[in-house]
Amino acid sequence: MSTHTGITEAVLTYQPPHPPVKEFEPPRDRAFFADPEKKSLLSAATKVKNLTPYIGTELVGVQLSQLTDAQKDELALLVAERGVVFFRGQDITLDGQHELTKHYGIQDRDPNQQDPRHVTILGNNNDIRAYSNFGGEYHSDHSQEANPPAYTMLRMVRTPESGGDTIFTSQTGLYDKLSPTFQKLFDGLHGVHSSEHSYINSLNSGYQPFRGPVRREHPLVRTHPVTRLKSLFYNPSFVIHISELKGQEGVHALNFLREHLHAADDLTVRWKWEPGSVAFWDNRVVAHRAIPGGYDPTTREGKRTAIFGEKPFFDPDSESLSQRIARVGGDPAKNEIVNLFFKSPHV
Repeated sequence: MSTHTGITEAVLTYQPPHPPVKEFEPPRDRAFFADPEKKSLLSAATKVKNLTPYIGTELVGVQLSQLTDAQKDELALLVAERGVVFFRGQDITLDGQHELTKHYGIQDRDPNQQDPRHVTILGNNNDIRAYSNFGGEYHSDHSQEANPPAYTMLRMVRTPESGGDTIFTSQTGLYDKLSPTFQKLFDGLHGVHSSEHSYINSLNSGYQPFRGPVRREHPLVRTHPVTRLKSLFYNPSFVIHISELKGQEGVHALNFLREHLHAADDLTVRWKWEPGSVAFWDNRVVAHRAIPGGYDPTTREGKRTAIFGEKPFFDPDSESLSQRIARVGGDPAKNEIVNLFFKSPHV
């Protein structure tokens, strides 16, 4: 359950300098412009490593700073399909990261982001089990906004020798692993996303968020605009209720969803950072969490950029992952068939 540190004088007197971000229609997703086979991008890699069956691919031998526009579009499609794509040994600069981000759409700005072009991600040695501490909880970035982020990139500048890993979990997989009964129950429901507790805790910690708190409903199950697959859109750091349910019904449903997410080892990839490593993920269908503690937090620094996504929507005619695999002639019980789907997203 989301908690906050109290309505203090700092909370009552602070006036955020910027108004809320209004809903808008972002540019067409660059994945729609890609070659479905991604030949240009994949042929440039010396090795393509699918780190788990359901999420996470590492491209070896590819420099983000050297991508052509066609390869950039194919990368968007690969990220939409695989959830997150990783790179090591990158020479891309901060300016280059900003330019690459622009290719994918209009750059998003986090409510606590000081530099308008990127968020600086630092190490965390807090006690994640402490009251009102969300430093190590799963989340998708500021899902309470009208247009939550889509493609998101984190480039690590400094990393500890051990510790500071990030975990990414497929919400497409999370939906797919629900029973048909639970899928039917969750289809059409809406999560209430709120940044009120985050806003209060930020002020009480000495920060000055430039936008005020937001509370907004989004579909609990959303349809990806490119793959047309159903995915959970659950964010334990921001979803405080399910609007169609009564109080305790919502509490129990959210407790189940959190347990479902934290038990999803088969749908999860854990990435160990190095200086120059990059993760590029789809915030619409991936939940992530940084693993804090056990290292000097001053040794971890990264730069995160993101673009605005579409307003989350649910299409009842979209499919689960297993339905898609079965429709194209695969066996959902065989993990290797998952790769068939990832090669055939537009069937």
